[in-house]
Amino acid sequence: MQLLLAALVLGLFWLAIKKMAASNPANLKTNLRKVAGVVAVGLSIILTLRGGLVIAIPIFFVGLGLLGLGHLAGINLPWSKKSVGQRSHVRTKMLLMELDHDSGQIEGEVLSGQFGGQPLGSLDLEELMVVLEECIGAGDQSAQLLQAYLDSKHPEWSDGIDGDKRQGTAPASGGTMTEQEALAILGLEPGASKRKIKSAHRGLMKKYHPDHGGSDYLATKINEAKDVLIE
Repeated sequence: MQLLLAALVLGLFWLAIKKMAASNPANLKTNLRKVAGVVAVGLSIILTLRGGLVIAIPIFFVGLGLLGLGHLAGINLPWSKKSVGQRSHVRTKMLLMELDHDSGQIEGEVLSGQFGGQPLGSLDLEELMVVLEECIGAGDQSAQLLQAYLDSKHPEWSDGIDGDKRQGTAPASGGTMTEQEALAILGLEPGASKRKIKSAHRGLMKKYHPDHGGSDYLATKINEAKDVLIE
């Protein structure tokens, strides 16, 4: 029985490592914490079966905390508390996108077209490709914004895409960015100091720079927003 359980724990650990390797690099810290949580819970179970209950109990609770489940046992570890952190918004004719500064996650909503009013997360890849076609036809930067979302959520989306559609997602001029748009992108309020602007810019670039799993388009918009606000 113990050998079977040990094999199960090792299997869960392998699956966690595999998922972490395939995830967005921006989420590496969170994924490492979850892997550590799985290992801790598994180790506590093995220790319990081997008669080490006294040692197993605290390890089990720490594992729950690492997995973000500490509230189930009344535990409030620093990393298990949800951050209220900043969120940035980018709006085009077709899309309203939200960037979470803490997690690096990208979410959004379709504003018009066949799937108008629906969250992007509720659409499958085939439906998202329909939205992409509509974004290309919008003539603004909607296609580049959706491409950044697809790169994050469906890295395989461009496999087999023809050259014409790729051309349609090439960066296009969106006109001069306004101060209001720049503030929304950096998640700041009017009157933000240069220190806050630079801090917000630095934090976003750590999450959305192409070298960190982001996209050229988002990095360009974040840089432009900073330039608009501190010029």
